[in-house]
Amino acid sequence: MQERRRIGTIVVPLDGSALAEDALPYAVLLARKLDVPLRLLRVVPEDATPEAGAEARAYVEDVAKRLAVAAHGEIRYGDPAGEIIDYAQEQSDPLIVMTTHGRGGIGRWISGSVADKVVRHAGVPVLLLRSGVTHAVPDTLRMLLVPLDGSALAEAALPYAVELAAHTGATIHVVRVVDVPAMLYQSWVQMPASADIINQLEQDLVQDAESYLTMVAEQVRSQGVVVQTQVRSGLPVAELLELERKLQPDLVVMATHGRSGLSRLVLGSVAERLLREGTVPLLLVRPSEEPALSEA
Repeated sequence: MQERRRIGTIVVPLDGSALAEDALPYAVLLARKLDVPLRLLRVVPEDATPEAGAEARAYVEDVAKRLAVAAHGEIRYGDPAGEIIDYAQEQSDPLIVMTTHGRGGIGRWISGSVADKVVRHAGVPVLLLRSGVTHAVPDTLRMLLVPLDGSALAEAALPYAVELAAHTGATIHVVRVVDVPAMLYQSWVQMPASADIINQLEQDLVQDAESYLTMVAEQVRSQGVVVQTQVRSGLPVAELLELERKLQPDLVVMATHGRSGLSRLVLGSVAERLLREGTVPLLLVRPSEEPALSEA
């Protein structure tokens, strides 16, 4: 039976700015490695003049000609986020590749931006690059960092990491951060004798996390990719940022939410902090209801 493709089209929203074009090198790399179509989209206001529409079309066609792979330019009229979402959903197994902001202003992060709306509502994976950060685009992907929290929701990122690794030869580095509840540390401050209990709890959590990652690694390796696992203890964001700086992965691949609950997406989450404080491009996958590992 033919393997299911999870990424079948690369979509890059452009607004005419150099900031938005920062997404293009990664998009070209993925389109080339995955051998999938590359689509460039420019959205103009609904009331744009015919001259503005012609200028937008000429722009995306010119950008397409400059790229190292075949690309198709398209323009749409209307609300940028809505049109990006609609266009992506018309494509075959799309991956949206975009910067966190473009023409809208240097000072705006993902909160309230077009990128935020796309991540929240597109229902497809989105690769986000921090605007203004220099991203050294490699010839191929060599390492993908995949944070997990033990939930099936977080595992939704794994099939995408596996597909990218299978086409690029990248190693998947799976990490789980053990976060001993803060209240136990507060109890330890008040009652030093409870330190042994806290230490035992942390050891148990680490052991459980190691067993879990061993199971995950076995299933991923069965699909022919190289996997490394690591358990860390501490605050998830701090530990992941430190690991990012240490390993310098080419991508962080993670679900938009996991154990913290279905209602939370990017805002206020670990993913948002990684995007705001880290430097590595972040591939966000919105989980579906099905367990990810059984799909892979």
